[in-house]
Amino acid sequence: MTEPKVPKRDQKESLTDLLTSIALEETALAHLINAEAEKVQELVKDDPEEALAAQEEVRKVLRTVIKKQMLLQFKLEDVLDFKKQLEIDRRRRRRRRSSE
Repeated sequence: MTEPKVPKRDQKESLTDLLTSIALEETALAHLINAEAEKVQELVKDDPEEALAAQEEVRKVLRTVIKKQMLLQFKLEDVLDFKKQLEIDRRRRRRRRSSE
C-alpha cells in the first residue's frame, strides 16, 4: 500500500488549511440543520402526528451536530493558540536578530 502524497506546507499555510477545514465543516453542519428544519416543516404541514414521531430522529441529528460543533470549537481554539504562539516566537527571533 502506498502512502498518500501530502504537499509540503509551511506553518502559515497549514494554519490556513486548518481554518478553511473548520469553516467548511461549519458550513456543512449549517446545511444539515437547515435540511432538518425543512423536513420538520414539511412533516408539520402534511401530518403533525408524523412530525411528533420524527422528533426523536431530529433530536439525534441535532445532538450529533452539537457534538461536532464542540469539537470544531476546540480545534479552532487550538489553531488560534498555535497561531498566537507562532507570532510570539517570530517576534522573539526578530528581537534577538536586531540585538546581535
